Amino acid sequence: MVRQESFRIITATVKAIRSRINAVLGAKVGVPGRLKSRIDPLMLPLDPDEQVGFKLYHQFQGCTDNAKFLSCHVSVLVHGHCPHPPHTHSEEEILLLLAGEADLILPRMASSEGKQEFRLTPGQFVYYPAYFPHTLRTVSAHPANYLMFKWRAPCRNRAQLDFGRFDIAKFYFTDENSTGFKSRLLFEGPTGCLGKLHAHATTLAPGAGYKPHVDRHDGAIVILQGEVETLGQRVRPHGIIYFAAGEPHGMHNPGAQPARYVVFEFHRRVPLLRKITDPQRWKGKLKAAWRR
Repeated sequence: MVRQESFRIITATVKAIRSRINAVLGAKVGVPGRLKSRIDPLMLPLDPDEQVGFKLYHQFQGCTDNAKFLSCHVSVLVHGHCPHPPHTHSEEEILLLLAGEADLILPRMASSEGKQEFRLTPGQFVYYPAYFPHTLRTVSAHPANYLMFKWRAPCRNRAQLDFGRFDIAKFYFTDENSTGFKSRLLFEGPTGCLGKLHAHATTLAPGAGYKPHVDRHDGAIVILQGEVETLGQRVRPHGIIYFAAGEPHGMHNPGAQPARYVVFEFHRRVPLLRKITDPQRWKGKLKAAWRR
């Protein structure tokens, strides 16, 4: 018993020292630190830069258990402007339009009329795979406010999600008298960087919620209507919630109206043998099957 306790103390000490060294070295070379669960309130509309035409509001960035790099920012784009010419990069992205209207400019795609521009309105979002050429231009008189999640992680999946455009409002439960917690899947699948990228739209009735629990994936939530309470804070429309993998979190609706929000989950790639032998994975599947 003494040897086991001594080994445990030594192991914990080594881990603490290693973590401190990594934090110091990371700060010196500009490597982002590990993200913790957090809330970023957001009040719209955000102030634009009328001279430049584009203004970026940084929210967070860092590494996680599921991604080497994960960031979030909100951009404000005035009428007629693009943030950049069509470009590509190694990161994958989600772009969610919060206010205004914009045209996506996608050189690799064309509509039935031969156009490469696609209108985006509030509550709609797109998924950009890595190296997918894209930009956008504001077409509304008022500036477009849009939120972006960007991430990068080493992963080699042959089957990958393609570019997708989604309208969250079509997936909400509209019954104002609905009770409890109701979700609808938007999409899920492997990507070039993740074992699985998952998105769903949720309606949370007044007084409803779920108890604190722990997930192995990272989760990002954007509140679109109503309010929720989590991590000891109330979060109102357009607020951003990040739940780090391995950190307990719960949620409930303290308001008088249904809360509606979109959830994005970032899952790392798990080797097949680990999937088969993981009791927690099978426990989750059994719970999901029981609820059906």
